[in-house]
Amino acid sequence: EAEQNPIPAGPHHWPPAMQEVLLSFGPATYRLHLDTEQPAALFHTQVYLATGVHPKRQKVIGFKGPGGPIAPLLPDGDLTKMGIHDGMKLSLTMLPVGQEIEPTQTSPHPVDRIGKKIMVMGQRVDAIERIVSFHGEVVEVMQKLHKLALYLAEDGMKLMLSVDELNGDENIRMARKGLVKSMNHILDRLEKLKTELNVPSLQNESS
Repeated sequence: EAEQNPIPAGPHHWPPAMQEVLLSFGPATYRLHLDTEQPAALFHTQVYLATGVHPKRQKVIGFKGPGGPIAPLLPDGDLTKMGIHDGMKLSLTMLPVGQEIEPTQTSPHPVDRIGKKIMVMGQRVDAIERIVSFHGEVVEVMQKLHKLALYLAEDGMKLMLSVDELNGDENIRMARKGLVKSMNHILDRLEKLKTELNVPSLQNESS
């Protein structure tokens, strides 16, 4: 049984809330450290680093949340309510394009649905920045995060188009203005990350 950790361990890297879980994907098993105090986006990013499966195409099951062990981890899932413990066994399936798992929806209104997607995208950018702060010296990690930042920037532009298509009364126009501001901030952060994570640039700086 192959067990891999995509991020090098270090005594100062793992906070008290970190639990070691075993994630199976195909014939391989990956030993990952899951921080229950962080958004699910951080764990999805760790899974991407281990397996190469884009976060939005991940279906991870095995948790002990409200939906039971067969319920997938949602993009905005609350890890404190999943019964996570050391040695927990999880399973990953790669979803087909177009069948991605949506964030929790508390309202069917387009403004709320798009707003939740923007929140999750912001958390995914947070996750990249957090991993870079701990492991910015690991070239392989930076290469994978650079690719992820490119994917997220593309997704962000599509999401911005959805925001631009929102029409309605004054309240909706005001909400759209706020969503545009949030998306512009996220896209600006992604542009910065795309530059920082460019491995040739990192190598030039170290030479």
